[in-house]
Amino acid sequence: MENKEDLKFRDVVFLYGLGIPPEKIAKAKKISVDDVNKLINSQQDVVKKNKINIVQEIANQNPWKDEVPPDEILELMAEHLEAEDRHDGARTIPSRPIPKADRSERLGEDREMVDRVEGVKAASSAPKVLREVVEAATIAKRRRDRDDWEEVRTGVSDLLDDDLDL
Repeated sequence: MENKEDLKFRDVVFLYGLGIPPEKIAKAKKISVDDVNKLINSQQDVVKKNKINIVQEIANQNPWKDEVPPDEILELMAEHLEAEDRHDGARTIPSRPIPKADRSERLGEDREMVDRVEGVKAASSAPKVLREVVEAATIAKRRRDRDDWEEVRTGVSDLLDDDLDL
């Protein structure tokens, strides 16, 4: 059971923690303001003494905190380390087929419109007689370039897939 002094100490510290000024605490507890201030200061000293950094305390217990461990210890530590299973940059091999996404409705994916715009742009600097021909040739060239690029990309993708089967 707590004695009267412990209860007074606990009450004063509690009231001070609520933000009540020492003068009001002294009046409510019928003690002097100096006694209230002494109790508050003694509690703050206890908090300062008990406040520790757990990580720092554990680190200070390390026998090698100021030097490198001996070679035997380092070798033992290295033997017990396990490599992480990491697959950074590796391609995923799906367990089931992934359907192709229809990208025609996405902004910036309308290739035919972009081809027509580029064709009109190229034809605008050509003489009037040749504008239709230049526009058609530009559109055809863009389609051929895109098809060629798709073939190269598919070929590289197939090569990468073949390497994964080894």
